[in-house]
Amino acid sequence: LPFLLGCRLVVGSGSAASMTGSSAYISDLSDSAPQHRAKVMAVHQAIVGSVWVVGPAIGGWLAETYGYRNSFLIAGGCAAICSLGYTQLPETLKKKESLTKAISDGASALDSSPKVPSSAKEAPKQVSTHVDSWLRDMRSILKSKNQQALIALACELPIRFSCFTTAVTLHAANVAGAGPKEIGLFFTALSLSQGIGMPLGSWLADRTSGAKKWMIVPGGLLSSLSFASMAFATSTTELLAAMALQGFCGGFYRPAIGAFTAEVTPPEKRGQAMSLQRQAGSSLSLLGPVTMGFIADATNCSTAILFG
Repeated sequence: LPFLLGCRLVVGSGSAASMTGSSAYISDLSDSAPQHRAKVMAVHQAIVGSVWVVGPAIGGWLAETYGYRNSFLIAGGCAAICSLGYTQLPETLKKKESLTKAISDGASALDSSPKVPSSAKEAPKQVSTHVDSWLRDMRSILKSKNQQALIALACELPIRFSCFTTAVTLHAANVAGAGPKEIGLFFTALSLSQGIGMPLGSWLADRTSGAKKWMIVPGGLLSSLSFASMAFATSTTELLAAMALQGFCGGFYRPAIGAFTAEVTPPEKRGQAMSLQRQAGSSLSLLGPVTMGFIADATNCSTAILFG
């Protein structure tokens, strides 16, 4: 068990880093075609979301056909191949001239001091310069109202997923006798409806400039209401309908959020900004299931769903 947990920590760290980097990379690529930015972001999100449709089925087939250990080896090999593919992509990061100049000036100052070996002072000086620049970027990001809103929006999905894996699953089992098959159908309904909503949302987002609040606010509210409606559902059909509506609304307004993120975040700060969003979401993914389970035990599953 300790070895398995250690491996899961490594997988989680790699996933967090790769997802942050890929999101920033897609944002950089969309700069070359800003009129299609929402479509580009939507395709990226759709590909990631499609994993929820085919991933569990493929994973189960691999485990049953080749065994649990071999299924891990196969999945790890595929991940390694993807990592090698990433190394062939061109770099899109545009470093700030101020940082490059600061490092250059620091190196020049070190070169002008012949009594001290460069190896003794150059590395700490460059590290300090990088850290100071990173702290300035983080402070400017956290002070931005737009970035604060985007960080808050990044917390939505982890909270709902935490509620779904605890309170919604128990509620579905209690009121509708839902089992593994029905739970899988809920995920499928969510993913498929997202795929239907994304093309429409990305098409409209590309034709709207600015914050796109007219898409994000109504879509977010309707998605939240459809999720809350599961607290009052009494059959599998009602639960499936609520999940499908929630997925469609999420697919509709998510491209607008992605496009707006790329528009308001400076290219040289996208990695840091998206890492903050990812960190906020990951923190809630860690605490959310325990919190939702506690609320469900202290009150009932319907209350936990409404809270989520």
